Amino acid sequence: MVGVLTSLAAAGHRSWVVGGAVRDLLLHRPRHGLDFDLATPAEPTQVMALFPRVIPTGLEHGTVTILTPDKLKIEVTTFRGEGAYSDGRRPESVTFHTDLDADLARRDFTINAMAFDPLALELADPYGGQRDLAARLIRAVGTARDRFAEDGLRPLRAVRFAGQLGFRLDDATRQAIRGALPVVRLVSRERMAEELGRLAVSPHVARAFDLLASTGLLEVLAPPLAALPPARLGHLGAVAGGLGGDPPDLRLRLTALFHGAPVPEVEGLLTGLRFPGRVASEVAALVARHACLRQDLLEDPVSPAVVRRWLAGVGPARAPALLALRDAEVAALPPARRIAARGAARRLRTRVEAALASGAPLESGALALDGRALMALLGCPPGPHVGEGLRALLDLALDEPGLNSAAGLAGPARDWWARRSS
Repeated sequence: MVGVLTSLAAAGHRSWVVGGAVRDLLLHRPRHGLDFDLATPAEPTQVMALFPRVIPTGLEHGTVTILTPDKLKIEVTTFRGEGAYSDGRRPESVTFHTDLDADLARRDFTINAMAFDPLALELADPYGGQRDLAARLIRAVGTARDRFAEDGLRPLRAVRFAGQLGFRLDDATRQAIRGALPVVRLVSRERMAEELGRLAVSPHVARAFDLLASTGLLEVLAPPLAALPPARLGHLGAVAGGLGGDPPDLRLRLTALFHGAPVPEVEGLLTGLRFPGRVASEVAALVARHACLRQDLLEDPVSPAVVRRWLAGVGPARAPALLALRDAEVAALPPARRIAARGAARRLRTRVEAALASGAPLESGALALDGRALMALLGCPPGPHVGEGLRALLDLALDEPGLNSAAGLAGPARDWWARRSS
């Protein structure tokens, strides 16, 4: 990066590191070493003439990507002004200029509208970004209503930054969000999903989720959730906030946030937001299984067979996620209910972990007889009946794990086949 800045400066183009990299530098936040954007008074053709390997990633908007000898990709954008935003996402036109302050004026929030020159060790902060960092405040550059009218993604970014940084929204910035909802609706579902995903795994997810609800953004993202009472929404955020992980598990966090929606609608909500299908289906499965955690699992005494049957129903691989969700549910309860619930959750975890460690079969693939062996034993051809037979044997083994050997399952398999064939 410094080499790129040095080459630009030598050609008479003093350039700057801009955006989130400057913000995170001032906050002493760790940042991916390759994620830096530069702003320059040089026009794209001038930048391209200075470097041997350049990708014209967005010439119409003044952006090129420089490939450095040490294989870094540095995005460089010319200082620019912007025309009208007719689609709520991108300007109809841009004009290039050499005014750094004017370039920073088009950015979303003051904490992102600073620039740093590492060669001169100079910080440019014309809109009070340092002051707002100190105040832990997210404030739009200029007039919030204008900034949000330009780009419908900005209200979502404001809330996401609140979740990532633990900051509050400036009053005028917050109040402008509801009026910008028609522009937010113009944003692609993919970009909405990207912001929601980053918000979901943020350190202050409960705060951000509360902002989604109170500003009306949740009505755009997930109407069934927005219709819930405030106390229920607060519970969803609290459960999500109680889920740890380094890094946090996106599927678990989304399960916490969406488990207030009707179970049949969860997968459709997430696929409608263009989350990957595997994420949407797993979240829907976790929501359904979290919702159906039976009360008898939490009481005393509990037969080990009851625990094994629950594990077989939810799938052993999902058990750790469901236990984490149960613990987060307990942590979100009022203090008066939390002590008893914590004890029940601890007993559940002990029982589940014991069942998982016991070696008892919890799915058909763990049986001592597989499909091929079952067909050989019974002298039957392939077909749906093979899976049916394995499920019948698993049902027996869940009650009596000691049956799970080739010899132990042979008799029950023949009995099942005889009954089925009669």
